[in-house]
Amino acid sequence: MSTDASAVDAVAKYFFFSTLDENLSHAASLKALTELGARNLLDLEHRAYWVQVLHRWKGKLKSVKAKPWASQGRRGFTLPPGFEVAVWASFLSAGEAVETEAVLLSRILSFSDQEIAFGLGVTEGTVRYRVGRGLRHLGGFIES
Repeated sequence: MSTDASAVDAVAKYFFFSTLDENLSHAASLKALTELGARNLLDLEHRAYWVQVLHRWKGKLKSVKAKPWASQGRRGFTLPPGFEVAVWASFLSAGEAVETEAVLLSRILSFSDQEIAFGLGVTEGTVRYRVGRGLRHLGGFIES
């Protein structure tokens, strides 16, 4: 299966930043990438469908069996400079799920409002509202 590196990067980061669990994010990423590949949606013109698939798989995380992946010879990705895992973990645990997902998709993974709206089945205005509320909530953790 030929995969677009952008798809692999976006999917891996989505699940890592959603769970902060390397093993679970790796297992979920493989499932989502398999689905995207089977549906021929791995290229950049299908980014809105990536959101749809990611969101659906996020809802199925409890059913994903996570295996340690470091022993499989794979390497993770580097966190952005200045990224504080503790702040993000607090935001994930205390924030509204729809807002944390919107911030992740919009600000970390750089999906457009249009792509997010399509993938989540909401309006662009709803996406902007969720991102704004999520950023205000996240800002509270950064200030404290």
